[in-house]
Amino acid sequence: AIPTIVLSGFLGAGKTTLLRHLLSGSHGMKIAALVNDFAALNIDAALIADVSDDTTALQNGCICCSLSGGVARSLAAIVERETTVDAIVIEASGVSDPSGIAHVAQTLEGITLESIVAVVDAAESTQGKAHDALVARQVAAANLILLNKCDLVSPKQAELAETRLRACAPRAQVLRTTRCAVPIGLLFDAALRPEPADHSQPAHADQTFASIVLRQSKPIDRDAFARCLCDMPSGIFRAKGFVTFADAPGPLLLQLVGRRWSLTECNDCPLETALVVIGLADSVQNGDLLGRFAAVGLHAP
Repeated sequence: AIPTIVLSGFLGAGKTTLLRHLLSGSHGMKIAALVNDFAALNIDAALIADVSDDTTALQNGCICCSLSGGVARSLAAIVERETTVDAIVIEASGVSDPSGIAHVAQTLEGITLESIVAVVDAAESTQGKAHDALVARQVAAANLILLNKCDLVSPKQAELAETRLRACAPRAQVLRTTRCAVPIGLLFDAALRPEPADHSQPAHADQTFASIVLRQSKPIDRDAFARCLCDMPSGIFRAKGFVTFADAPGPLLLQLVGRRWSLTECNDCPLETALVVIGLADSVQNGDLLGRFAAVGLHAP
């Protein structure tokens, strides 16, 4: 049976960083990846394209519910290959419940659910958010929790966050990390193998969260764009994508989590310049928000 890992965690916690770490590590393993993005444009799959040629993108839905059939078919197709792989990693959408995904993996012949890993943003986990119930379900389903981005918080804040996580998942192992740096052998430790998933009450996130894809009509003024990002409503949790600026020779990668955001160079932009915004449905579909983005040159279809 092929050992399989489910990566979960709320929007922007660091799942894709961990997946890149797994796929590019010098461990000699051949790993197939299934990548789900809640939006219609799968930015996460694009961000691992340079480190993996064995990636299946599942997009525009939550794989714990509306795309669960696609996950089962994709896993079965990998099992049936003539040339097998050493492991499979499923990166779940940031708004999905991993217990549903684990249930799918545990019922398929030829698949062994090795671990459920929850990545938690240390800088966001102690602030009391509207999505705390979903994060709690993600954490409770995990047998390994990575308290990530500990470099952004004080030791006292990290200790408080770890205490909350241990209370939510007392049998899980909790590790503090920066950029999800963790030995790959720990993720495939059979001694930590999770118990059968409780699939009795799946969390259907599709009605709570929404996403929108914004496309450019012209190169963007960097200062105006920065002002727009600094004024995001509290219900916007994540923005990511590739943006072209008037003062830059090529597209830059935007990563926004809560109130924190960054722009970095991308040597090979694999997609059209577009931005995905994810958050509470009322916030994402707000006309004022769309107006702010339109003012800087980003428009919804």
